[in-house]
Amino acid sequence: MILNSLAAMVLGYVFDLMFGDIDSAYSLTKLIDSLAGKFREKLKHRYVSSGEGQTLAGSLLLALMIVIFVAPTVLIIILAYKLYFVVGILVEGLFCFAAINEKKVNQFGSAILRSLRRGKPLAARRNLSKLTDEDVSGLREEGIAKLSVKAIAENTFENGVAPLFFIAIGGGIGGVIYHVINRTARAVRGEDKFLSLAPRGMNDVLGLIPARISAFLAVKDARLLALDFENAKKIWKRDGKNLHKINDSQTVAAFAGALDVEVVGNTYDDEPFIPAEHIGDPKKECDQSDIFYAQQLSYGTVFMAAVIFMAVRLAVGIIL
Repeated sequence: MILNSLAAMVLGYVFDLMFGDIDSAYSLTKLIDSLAGKFREKLKHRYVSSGEGQTLAGSLLLALMIVIFVAPTVLIIILAYKLYFVVGILVEGLFCFAAINEKKVNQFGSAILRSLRRGKPLAARRNLSKLTDEDVSGLREEGIAKLSVKAIAENTFENGVAPLFFIAIGGGIGGVIYHVINRTARAVRGEDKFLSLAPRGMNDVLGLIPARISAFLAVKDARLLALDFENAKKIWKRDGKNLHKINDSQTVAAFAGALDVEVVGNTYDDEPFIPAEHIGDPKKECDQSDIFYAQQLSYGTVFMAAVIFMAVRLAVGIIL
């Protein structure tokens, strides 16, 4: 079973490299986002607006999302393997594919870069808004480049390294569990802190180890790409806990150091400088080329993570 899941993991990763995220209303990501949004609105109004009531609503939201998506996943994979092991590998591989969304991030990065090179900042901001789900209307070219690098780094961890880590542990089921919790946490982002406590807390706990693996591999990839390897190590250690999303800031700091740029600190032209959220040193101005190198760092980091996790699972499968 371990080796079958390994084959499914390879299949899912290759599918992501080839096709990226399937932009369909029936994709796993869209279904999770849609249902989480509906449950969020119903539950937060059904429970009293006290801290305890909203915390209970958030916990119930998370539990419902896990049951609704994970239980059918387990059943489908078991039935597929009972039918025939090749069918099982293919079905589990599709679930692995659904949990990994790394190429989509770099597709948006390429679209942003093309728009900037063609002198179309409005198109660049439109693609950046889709990538980050943030209001980017106040950004000029340097701000677009900074936020693009930050978003690519964050998604390298959340959509690449982390799902691969949990797929290596629990196969397609592990990947789906992580993906459901991660997307549910995103669905309550910006909501009342008590409502978001359970989903975001669980997401932070699950991300502790893969976030640090992601940053470590990004530093190593910086050396392979002949970027500023020493500065990547320095900024990772110094600024790796500076964002309120502490796991995301690990990889963001490694990327900022490798590129010799300040990624967080004055992203929006009309925002004041916030020392607590500062990441990177402005050794040079962040520009279009940094988006390209951030993409290369992202691909390399996720590829190394995939190879390492697959090798470990292969070794466990051979031993057991």
